[in-house]
Amino acid sequence: MELLQLAQNQLILLKNLKEKLLKEQATPLEGILRLSKSNGTFQYYVEYENKRTYIKKKNLQLAKKLAQREYQAKLIPQISKNIETLENFTSTYSPSNCENCYSKLPLARRLLISPIFMDNTTYAKQWQAQKFEPNKDFPQGNFFTTRDEHVRSKSEVIIANELNTKGIPYHYEVPLKINSNLTFHPDFLCLNKRTRQEFYWEHCGMMDDFVYSGNLVKRLAIYAQKNIIPGKNLIITMETREQPLNTKNVERVIKAFLE
Repeated sequence: MELLQLAQNQLILLKNLKEKLLKEQATPLEGILRLSKSNGTFQYYVEYENKRTYIKKKNLQLAKKLAQREYQAKLIPQISKNIETLENFTSTYSPSNCENCYSKLPLARRLLISPIFMDNTTYAKQWQAQKFEPNKDFPQGNFFTTRDEHVRSKSEVIIANELNTKGIPYHYEVPLKINSNLTFHPDFLCLNKRTRQEFYWEHCGMMDDFVYSGNLVKRLAIYAQKNIIPGKNLIITMETREQPLNTKNVERVIKAFLE
């Protein structure tokens, strides 16, 4: 997630938390918590109007309320300081200032430069322009996408076309080297243009086949060893003969991870 978006999200969280704590502090709760230690055991007292009263174990909830209240009273000013800092940051921070140093140059100059900072659109174009060796383990697929690519199943056509329709950059069957003897070719490698995070996408189209599903379990274990984790940087969709791929679900997956 972009730094600015993270800061804005944290600002909202802290403002909501401060509001909640202030409301709780407004509820009357008389007394100050005092404590001592005797024979290795903590003892709690409530002090009110210069009178100190021992809090018995059965009334320990009162000590907890007093301690929590005093803790929150100290916490609120620190939250306020962080809110002020984040407000200053979000109002002045502008990543586009650095990006514009490249994007606003004439094309003739941009062609000569390797940018250090670039806007999301330029980054996505360069990411999409990468070239990869095709999967030599299998012949080309017999199905075609709207980008006129060869893929291996109707379901892959659905996924590829939805990605293309929504403007999500992707590559088909990019080689992923596991070790010197093993290379996988995940169905898709996709880019979230907003966050610039890459996601592998595996569509598992024969989940009612015992051997296929068993091999999938092994494959996911190998992915995990490479820190490629479902829900983190690996998207998985599945189907069986009775439950084919649902286009609406593909749209939901794209929205959740890639938009």
